[in-house]
This record gives sequence, structure tokens and C-alpha cells, in this order.
Amino acid sequence: MFKTTKYIHFHNDTELPVMVDAWVDGSNTLKCLKVEPKTRLILHSSVGEWHLNSIFPDSEDQEAWKKKGFDGSRYVILGKFRSDPCASGNYSWMEYDDPFECVYSEFEEPQDNVRGLMTFRQKT
Repeated sequence: MFKTTKYIHFHNDTELPVMVDAWVDGSNTLKCLKVEPKTRLILHSSVGEWHLNSIFPDSEDQEAWKKKGFDGSRYVILGKFRSDPCASGNYSWMEYDDPFECVYSEFEEPQDNVRGLMTFRQKT
């Protein structure tokens, strides 16, 4: 049995902003964070799971997605990822096979006391 890791390094390796949602300790609320393009940071979740979407409060961010050819009605819910694998060994689940993916990698030595990195990227 895996102990849930509540932190993960996250790298938005796309040219688009993305929203990352997570439940946070003690608040009983969903925390929604916009992650800018080409940004890497450490995320926290009380359950070790995060959800990706393109539901932006700013019309400017919505327009950025449209300019790249992504229909706002289709690419709303993008997928989810975890800091620990599920029973079948998966770390991420994407809503669509294309055009995005989340790839997990584990550091040889933990960085900032976090052992894994999830990279959100566009498939080539």
C-alpha cells in the first residue's frame, strides 16, 4: 500500500496557461490555481490528486487557447494526475488521447523534500 504523497513538482511545459485544482488541508474547499506557460512549481493536495482544466476567470486566457486552435467547449476538462500511482501503476489520466499528456518522473534524490515531477505537455 502506498502512502499518499501530498506534494509534487509540476511543470507546465506548454505555450498555454492551465488551471490546476486540488483539495487543500483544513479548508474543505477546492483550490484553483492558474499555472502560466513554461512554469514549474510545487503543488500541494490533501489527497495527493490534482485536476487539470481550461476554465479560466480571464477571457484573455480563454482567447489564448482559441488562438492555438483548441475549442473551449471540447477542451474544458483535461484530466487528472496523482503523486502516487493507482493500483494499475498509472499516475495520470487524460480526458482525450490527444493533444496533451502528463508524464510522471521520479527524482533520484528528492528535491525540496518532494520525490516526483509531473510534466504537462503537448504531444508532438
